[in-house]
Amino acid sequence: MSNQEKITTFSAQPNSVIGIIGGGQLGRMACFAAHQMGFRTVVFTDQENSPASFVTNQTIVADYSDEKALKKFADLIDVATFEFENIPVKTVEFLSSLKPVFPNAEVLKTTQHRILEKTFLNSIGVKTADFAEIKSLEDLLTSIKKFSTAILKTATMGYDGKGQFVFSGEEQAREIWPLVSELVSSQKLILEKFCPFKTEVSVIVARSKSGEISSYEPLENFHKLGILDKSIYPAQIPESLKIKAQEVAIKIADKLNLIGVLAAEFFVMNDETLLVNELAPRPHNSGHFSMDASVTSQFEQLIRAICDFPLGSTEFHSKGCMKNLIGDEIKNLEEFRKNPQAKIHLYGKLESKAGRKMGHVNILNSK
Repeated sequence: MSNQEKITTFSAQPNSVIGIIGGGQLGRMACFAAHQMGFRTVVFTDQENSPASFVTNQTIVADYSDEKALKKFADLIDVATFEFENIPVKTVEFLSSLKPVFPNAEVLKTTQHRILEKTFLNSIGVKTADFAEIKSLEDLLTSIKKFSTAILKTATMGYDGKGQFVFSGEEQAREIWPLVSELVSSQKLILEKFCPFKTEVSVIVARSKSGEISSYEPLENFHKLGILDKSIYPAQIPESLKIKAQEVAIKIADKLNLIGVLAAEFFVMNDETLLVNELAPRPHNSGHFSMDASVTSQFEQLIRAICDFPLGSTEFHSKGCMKNLIGDEIKNLEEFRKNPQAKIHLYGKLESKAGRKMGHVNILNSK
Protein backbone atom coordinates (compact mmCIF):
# COMPACT_ATOMS: atom_id res chain seq x y z
CA MET A 1 0.00 0.00 0.00
CA SER A 2 1.37 3.43 -0.98
CA ASN A 3 1.68 6.28 1.48
CA GLN A 4 -1.18 8.13 -0.22
CA GLU A 5 -3.38 5.03 -0.03
CA LYS A 6 -2.66 4.83 3.70
CA ILE A 7 -3.65 8.49 4.09
CA THR A 8 -6.98 8.11 2.28
CA THR A 9 -7.84 4.88 4.10
CA PHE A 10 -9.84 5.45 7.27
CA SER A 11 -11.63 2.87 9.39
CA ALA A 12 -13.97 4.58 11.83
CA GLN A 13 -13.89 3.22 15.37
CA PRO A 14 -15.56 4.43 18.59
CA ASN A 15 -13.73 7.51 19.86
CA SER A 16 -12.12 8.19 16.49
CA VAL A 17 -11.51 11.92 16.08
CA ILE A 18 -13.20 13.90 13.34
CA GLY A 19 -11.63 17.20 12.36
CA ILE A 20 -13.92 20.06 11.33
CA ILE A 21 -12.33 22.81 9.24
CA GLY A 22 -14.27 25.94 10.07
CA GLY A 23 -15.92 26.99 13.30
CA GLY A 24 -19.32 28.27 12.19
CA GLN A 25 -22.80 26.99 12.96
CA LEU A 26 -22.53 24.18 10.41
CA GLY A 27 -19.40 22.96 12.17
CA ARG A 28 -21.20 23.24 15.50
CA MET A 29 -24.05 21.03 14.32
CA ALA A 30 -21.62 18.58 12.70
CA CYS A 31 -19.91 18.27 16.09
CA PHE A 32 -23.23 17.48 17.78
CA ALA A 33 -23.90 14.71 15.24
CA ALA A 34 -20.39 13.28 15.56
CA HIS A 35 -20.59 13.20 19.36
CA GLN A 36 -23.97 11.44 19.26
CA MET A 37 -22.35 8.76 17.10
CA GLY A 38 -19.52 8.20 19.58
CA PHE A 39 -16.78 10.28 17.96
CA ARG A 40 -14.68 13.11 19.32
CA THR A 41 -14.07 16.31 17.38
CA VAL A 42 -11.39 18.93 16.89
CA VAL A 43 -12.23 22.23 15.21
CA PHE A 44 -9.75 24.29 13.19
CA THR A 45 -10.87 27.90 12.77
CA ASP A 46 -9.39 31.35 12.31
CA GLN A 47 -11.96 32.91 14.67
CA GLU A 48 -11.96 33.10 18.48
CA ASN A 49 -15.20 32.10 20.23
CA SER A 50 -16.66 30.51 17.13
CA PRO A 51 -20.02 28.68 17.42
CA ALA A 52 -18.36 25.27 17.02
CA SER A 53 -15.66 26.02 19.60
CA PHE A 54 -18.20 25.81 22.44
CA VAL A 55 -19.22 22.22 21.67
CA THR A 56 -16.04 20.47 20.49
CA ASN A 57 -13.38 18.55 22.41
CA GLN A 58 -10.63 20.87 21.22
CA THR A 59 -10.22 23.98 19.10
CA ILE A 60 -7.19 25.22 17.20
CA VAL A 61 -7.34 28.90 16.30
CA ALA A 62 -4.93 29.83 13.53
CA ASP A 63 -4.80 31.13 9.99
CA TYR A 64 -5.88 28.58 7.40
CA SER A 65 -2.46 28.89 5.74
CA ASP A 66 -0.52 28.15 8.95
CA GLU A 67 1.08 24.79 8.11
CA LYS A 68 2.50 24.34 11.60
CA ALA A 69 -0.98 24.65 13.10
CA LEU A 70 -2.45 22.44 10.37
CA LYS A 71 0.16 19.77 11.16
CA LYS A 72 -0.85 19.92 14.84
CA PHE A 73 -4.49 19.59 13.77
CA ALA A 74 -3.67 16.58 11.57
CA ASP A 75 -1.83 14.88 14.44
CA LEU A 76 -4.99 15.09 16.58
CA ILE A 77 -7.52 13.70 14.11
CA ASP A 78 -8.30 10.59 12.08
CA VAL A 79 -10.32 12.19 9.27
CA ALA A 80 -11.39 15.72 8.37
CA THR A 81 -14.19 17.55 6.60
CA PHE A 82 -15.00 21.24 6.11
CA GLU A 83 -18.10 23.20 7.03
CA PHE A 84 -17.80 26.03 4.52
CA GLU A 85 -16.11 26.40 1.16
CA ASN A 86 -14.43 29.79 1.51
CA ILE A 87 -11.17 28.24 2.68
CA PRO A 88 -7.98 27.99 0.62
CA VAL A 89 -7.73 24.91 -1.58
CA LYS A 90 -4.09 24.71 -0.48
CA THR A 91 -5.27 24.14 3.09
CA VAL A 92 -7.14 21.00 2.05
CA GLU A 93 -4.32 19.89 -0.23
CA PHE A 94 -1.81 20.17 2.62
CA LEU A 95 -4.03 18.34 5.11
CA SER A 96 -4.74 15.64 2.53
CA SER A 97 -1.05 14.79 2.50
CA LEU A 98 -1.35 13.94 6.20
CA LYS A 99 -4.87 12.64 6.84
CA PRO A 100 -8.00 11.80 4.82
CA VAL A 101 -10.06 14.89 3.99
CA PHE A 102 -13.57 14.56 2.54
CA PRO A 103 -14.73 16.09 0.23
CA ASN A 104 -11.37 16.30 -1.53
CA ALA A 105 -9.51 19.38 -2.73
CA GLU A 106 -10.74 18.99 -6.32
CA VAL A 107 -14.37 19.15 -5.20
CA LEU A 108 -13.59 22.27 -3.17
CA LYS A 109 -11.69 23.87 -6.06
CA THR A 110 -14.60 23.34 -8.43
CA THR A 111 -17.44 24.39 -6.14
CA GLN A 112 -15.84 27.49 -4.62
CA HIS A 113 -15.26 29.01 -8.08
CA ARG A 114 -18.42 30.00 -9.96
CA ILE A 115 -16.83 29.82 -13.41
CA LEU A 116 -15.28 26.40 -12.80
CA GLU A 117 -18.51 25.18 -11.22
CA LYS A 118 -20.78 26.23 -14.08
CA THR A 119 -18.29 25.00 -16.67
CA PHE A 120 -18.19 21.62 -14.93
CA LEU A 121 -21.98 21.43 -14.72
CA ASN A 122 -22.43 22.25 -18.39
CA SER A 123 -19.76 19.67 -19.30
CA ILE A 124 -21.84 16.89 -17.72
CA GLY A 125 -25.05 18.04 -19.35
CA VAL A 126 -26.49 19.96 -16.39
CA LYS A 127 -28.16 23.26 -17.26
CA THR A 128 -27.23 26.57 -15.61
CA ALA A 129 -27.94 30.20 -16.36
CA ASP A 130 -25.92 31.54 -19.27
CA PHE A 131 -22.70 33.13 -18.05
CA ALA A 132 -19.52 34.83 -19.18
CA GLU A 133 -16.15 35.53 -17.61
CA ILE A 134 -15.52 39.28 -17.40
CA LYS A 135 -11.96 40.52 -17.79
CA SER A 136 -12.57 44.02 -19.08
CA LEU A 137 -15.19 46.71 -19.61
CA GLU A 138 -15.41 45.53 -23.21
CA ASP A 139 -16.31 42.02 -22.01
CA LEU A 140 -18.97 43.47 -19.75
CA LEU A 141 -20.51 45.63 -22.49
CA THR A 142 -20.53 42.77 -24.98
CA SER A 143 -22.14 40.34 -22.54
CA ILE A 144 -24.78 42.73 -21.21
CA LYS A 145 -25.99 43.26 -24.78
CA LYS A 146 -26.38 39.50 -25.05
CA PHE A 147 -27.97 38.93 -21.62
CA SER A 148 -30.01 42.15 -21.33
CA THR A 149 -30.39 41.91 -17.53
CA ALA A 150 -27.63 40.18 -15.60
CA ILE A 151 -25.88 39.74 -12.24
CA LEU A 152 -22.19 40.57 -11.85
CA LYS A 153 -20.36 38.60 -9.15
CA THR A 154 -16.88 37.71 -8.07
CA ALA A 155 -16.05 34.17 -9.19
CA THR A 156 -14.92 33.25 -5.66
CA MET A 157 -15.94 34.15 -2.13
CA GLY A 158 -19.15 35.96 -1.32
CA TYR A 159 -22.39 34.48 0.04
CA ASP A 160 -25.94 35.53 0.95
CA GLY A 161 -26.03 37.93 -1.99
CA LYS A 162 -23.02 39.94 -0.81
CA GLY A 163 -20.98 41.81 -3.43
CA GLN A 164 -23.42 41.26 -6.29
CA PHE A 165 -24.74 43.78 -8.81
CA VAL A 166 -27.97 43.32 -10.74
CA PHE A 167 -28.23 45.65 -13.74
CA SER A 168 -29.28 46.00 -17.35
CA GLY A 169 -28.01 48.04 -20.25
CA GLU A 170 -24.75 49.60 -21.28
CA GLU A 171 -25.20 52.75 -19.19
CA GLN A 172 -25.47 50.83 -15.91
CA ALA A 173 -22.58 48.58 -16.94
CA ARG A 174 -20.35 51.65 -17.31
CA GLU A 175 -21.48 52.96 -13.90
CA ILE A 176 -20.72 49.66 -12.17
CA TRP A 177 -17.34 48.99 -13.78
CA PRO A 178 -15.29 51.49 -11.67
CA LEU A 179 -16.63 49.75 -8.54
CA VAL A 180 -15.40 46.30 -9.58
CA SER A 181 -12.58 46.81 -12.09
CA GLU A 182 -9.83 46.49 -9.45
CA LEU A 183 -11.11 43.01 -8.61
CA VAL A 184 -10.16 41.67 -12.04
CA SER A 185 -6.50 41.38 -11.05
CA SER A 186 -7.19 39.58 -7.75
CA GLN A 187 -10.45 37.71 -8.43
CA LYS A 188 -12.14 36.74 -11.63
CA LEU A 189 -15.56 38.21 -12.35
CA ILE A 190 -18.56 36.35 -13.73
CA LEU A 191 -21.66 37.78 -15.36
CA GLU A 192 -24.74 35.56 -15.10
CA LYS A 193 -27.88 36.10 -17.12
CA PHE A 194 -30.74 37.11 -14.86
CA CYS A 195 -33.29 34.30 -14.58
CA PRO A 196 -36.88 35.31 -13.73
CA PHE A 197 -37.50 32.01 -12.01
CA LYS A 198 -40.76 30.82 -10.50
CA THR A 199 -39.22 29.45 -7.31
CA GLU A 200 -36.00 28.01 -5.91
CA VAL A 201 -35.57 24.52 -4.52
CA SER A 202 -32.59 22.69 -3.09
CA VAL A 203 -31.64 19.04 -2.84
CA ILE A 204 -29.19 17.65 -0.29
CA VAL A 205 -27.37 14.57 -1.54
CA ALA A 206 -24.83 12.34 0.21
CA ARG A 207 -22.25 9.98 -1.25
CA SER A 208 -20.04 7.65 0.78
CA LYS A 209 -16.52 6.43 0.05
CA SER A 210 -17.93 3.12 -1.16
CA GLY A 211 -20.07 5.00 -3.70
CA GLU A 212 -23.47 4.69 -2.02
CA ILE A 213 -25.62 7.72 -2.89
CA SER A 214 -28.79 8.98 -1.24
CA SER A 215 -30.71 12.24 -1.60
CA TYR A 216 -33.38 14.10 0.32
CA GLU A 217 -36.53 15.30 -1.38
CA PRO A 218 -36.40 18.96 -2.51
CA LEU A 219 -37.15 21.80 -0.14
CA GLU A 220 -38.49 25.13 -1.42
CA ASN A 221 -36.56 28.26 -0.47
CA PHE A 222 -37.65 31.84 0.15
CA HIS A 223 -35.21 34.73 0.57
CA LYS A 224 -35.20 38.23 2.04
CA LEU A 225 -32.50 40.71 1.00
CA GLY A 226 -30.49 37.90 -0.58
CA ILE A 227 -30.48 35.75 2.59
CA LEU A 228 -32.46 32.54 3.02
CA ASP A 229 -35.46 33.36 5.20
CA LYS A 230 -37.21 30.00 5.27
CA SER A 231 -37.36 26.60 3.58
CA ILE A 232 -40.56 24.59 3.37
CA TYR A 233 -41.27 20.90 2.93
CA PRO A 234 -42.73 19.57 0.78
CA ALA A 235 -41.68 21.85 -2.05
CA GLN A 236 -44.70 23.07 -4.00
CA ILE A 237 -43.55 21.81 -7.38
CA PRO A 238 -44.79 18.94 -9.59
CA GLU A 239 -43.73 15.44 -8.58
CA SER A 240 -41.91 15.00 -11.88
CA LEU A 241 -39.69 18.00 -11.07
CA LYS A 242 -38.95 16.67 -7.58
CA ILE A 243 -37.73 13.41 -9.09
CA LYS A 244 -35.72 15.20 -11.78
CA ALA A 245 -34.03 17.52 -9.25
CA GLN A 246 -32.96 14.52 -7.16
CA GLU A 247 -31.68 12.72 -10.24
CA VAL A 248 -29.61 15.74 -11.26
CA ALA A 249 -28.19 16.17 -7.73
CA ILE A 250 -27.22 12.50 -7.63
CA LYS A 251 -25.56 12.80 -11.04
CA ILE A 252 -23.54 15.81 -9.88
CA ALA A 253 -22.36 14.05 -6.70
CA ASP A 254 -21.34 11.00 -8.69
CA LYS A 255 -19.48 12.97 -11.39
CA LEU A 256 -17.67 14.99 -8.73
CA ASN A 257 -16.65 11.78 -6.98
CA LEU A 258 -18.02 13.41 -3.84
CA ILE A 259 -17.45 11.88 -0.43
CA GLY A 260 -19.64 13.79 2.01
CA VAL A 261 -22.79 15.83 1.46
CA LEU A 262 -23.59 18.40 -1.18
CA ALA A 263 -26.43 20.87 -1.67
CA ALA A 264 -27.63 21.67 -5.18
CA GLU A 265 -29.76 24.80 -5.53
CA PHE A 266 -32.12 24.90 -8.50
CA PHE A 267 -34.08 27.67 -10.19
CA VAL A 268 -37.48 26.38 -11.31
CA MET A 269 -38.32 28.33 -14.44
CA ASN A 270 -41.81 29.14 -15.70
CA ASP A 271 -41.52 26.44 -18.37
CA GLU A 272 -40.52 23.99 -15.58
CA THR A 273 -36.91 23.86 -16.73
CA LEU A 274 -34.48 23.27 -13.87
CA LEU A 275 -31.32 25.38 -13.77
CA VAL A 276 -28.63 24.71 -11.17
CA ASN A 277 -27.81 27.97 -9.44
CA GLU A 278 -25.13 26.93 -6.94
CA LEU A 279 -23.46 23.94 -5.34
CA ALA A 280 -22.28 23.72 -1.74
CA PRO A 281 -20.10 20.70 -0.82
CA ARG A 282 -21.18 20.59 2.82
CA PRO A 283 -24.38 20.75 4.91
CA HIS A 284 -26.65 23.57 3.82
CA ASN A 285 -28.97 26.04 5.50
CA SER A 286 -31.95 24.71 3.56
CA GLY A 287 -31.21 21.22 4.86
CA HIS A 288 -31.63 22.16 8.52
CA PHE A 289 -35.24 20.95 8.45
CA SER A 290 -33.82 17.42 8.30
CA MET A 291 -32.59 17.81 11.89
CA ASP A 292 -36.12 17.37 13.26
CA ALA A 293 -38.25 16.21 10.33
CA SER A 294 -36.15 13.39 8.82
CA VAL A 295 -35.08 9.97 9.97
CA THR A 296 -31.46 11.07 9.41
CA SER A 297 -30.26 14.67 9.66
CA GLN A 298 -27.93 16.05 7.02
CA PHE A 299 -25.23 16.30 9.70
CA GLU A 300 -25.49 12.65 10.71
CA GLN A 301 -25.46 11.82 7.00
CA LEU A 302 -22.22 13.76 6.59
CA ILE A 303 -20.55 11.78 9.37
CA ARG A 304 -21.87 8.52 7.95
CA ALA A 305 -20.55 9.41 4.48
CA ILE A 306 -17.02 10.37 5.49
CA CYS A 307 -16.76 7.34 7.79
CA ASP A 308 -18.06 5.08 4.98
CA PHE A 309 -20.96 3.86 7.09
CA PRO A 310 -24.20 2.83 5.35
CA LEU A 311 -26.13 6.02 4.66
CA GLY A 312 -29.22 6.72 6.74
CA SER A 313 -32.80 7.01 5.59
CA THR A 314 -33.59 10.41 4.04
CA GLU A 315 -37.34 10.03 4.55
CA PHE A 316 -39.18 13.06 5.95
CA HIS A 317 -41.63 12.00 8.65
CA SER A 318 -43.03 15.53 9.07
CA LYS A 319 -43.89 18.45 6.86
CA GLY A 320 -43.38 22.08 7.83
CA CYS A 321 -40.70 24.72 7.53
CA MET A 322 -37.31 25.91 8.68
CA LYS A 323 -37.23 29.60 9.67
CA ASN A 324 -33.88 31.36 9.99
CA LEU A 325 -33.39 33.74 12.92
CA ILE A 326 -31.46 36.60 11.35
CA GLY A 327 -30.11 39.56 13.30
CA ASP A 328 -32.67 40.92 15.77
CA GLU A 329 -35.13 38.12 14.96
CA ILE A 330 -33.33 36.30 17.80
CA LYS A 331 -35.39 38.53 20.09
CA ASN A 332 -38.59 36.81 18.94
CA LEU A 333 -37.79 33.51 20.65
CA GLU A 334 -40.75 33.70 23.01
CA GLU A 335 -43.28 33.31 20.18
CA PHE A 336 -41.51 30.14 19.05
CA ARG A 337 -41.21 28.80 22.60
CA LYS A 338 -44.99 29.03 22.85
CA ASN A 339 -45.38 26.80 19.80
CA PRO A 340 -45.28 23.12 20.85
CA GLN A 341 -44.39 22.15 17.25
CA ALA A 342 -41.30 24.40 17.13
CA LYS A 343 -37.77 23.08 17.56
CA ILE A 344 -35.34 25.92 18.33
CA HIS A 345 -31.65 25.71 17.39
CA LEU A 346 -29.38 28.56 18.53
CA TYR A 347 -25.80 28.94 17.34
CA GLY A 348 -24.12 30.40 20.42
CA LYS A 349 -23.04 33.60 18.65
CA LEU A 350 -22.11 36.27 21.13
CA GLU A 351 -23.32 39.30 19.19
CA SER A 352 -26.37 39.93 17.04
CA LYS A 353 -25.73 41.82 13.80
CA ALA A 354 -27.89 42.73 10.82
CA GLY A 355 -27.88 39.90 8.32
CA ARG A 356 -26.19 37.48 10.74
CA LYS A 357 -27.73 34.02 11.18
CA MET A 358 -28.20 33.60 14.92
CA GLY A 359 -30.17 30.36 14.85
CA HIS A 360 -33.09 28.65 13.19
CA VAL A 361 -36.43 27.13 14.13
CA ASN A 362 -37.92 23.99 12.62
CA ILE A 363 -41.69 24.09 12.79
CA LEU A 364 -43.19 20.65 12.27
CA ASN A 365 -46.55 19.92 10.66
CA SER A 366 -47.23 23.60 10.06
CA LYS A 367 -49.91 24.45 7.49
